[in-house]
Amino acid sequence: MAPPPPPGPPPPPKGGQAAPRSLPKPPIVAKQRPEGAFHLELIIYNGAPYKDHWAYFIQSSTNPNIGVVIHAIGDVRNGFSLECKRSYNIAVTRRRVTRISLAWIAGRHIDENAMLGKGLSNNILNVPVDEFERSAFKVLPPGKTLNAAEDRVSDTTTQRHRGRQDRRDIVDTSNGRIDISEYLN
Repeated sequence: MAPPPPPGPPPPPKGGQAAPRSLPKPPIVAKQRPEGAFHLELIIYNGAPYKDHWAYFIQSSTNPNIGVVIHAIGDVRNGFSLECKRSYNIAVTRRRVTRISLAWIAGRHIDENAMLGKGLSNNILNVPVDEFERSAFKVLPPGKTLNAAEDRVSDTTTQRHRGRQDRRDIVDTSNGRIDISEYLN
């Protein structure tokens, strides 16, 4: 006899309100842009009624709403990969976004033309184009973390569901897996 199906997702919050969430304490970052620097932000897309989606956003030097988003895409069944969305306009997204200032990155680590996808045939890539992105891509996203029904597992073998979320990967990168201090202005 087959086990009962898992319960469905929780109902969305009443009144169209966002799901309650705890935001990380933002670091103290100078408000004025240092000469030649690029602004690095943590962006959090509200995922109500599910978990929020976290990503890095690096602003262009000319428009604070246009830049590159670096985030993990995929699912627990198939695994995740890193993706860069170039020339991304955060102001036109339909999802509610919280922006948290993280740091100013010295301009020598950013190739703004490549970051914005100039000269590229596709603005969504999983290939880093500058020193900062190459450093961020050193932190591998989680692989497959959910056992599919067709996966064969020995009765004597126990596999754990890792359940790492993209927020954990963001924390990993900011905790020194990429040495962010090298890039700060």
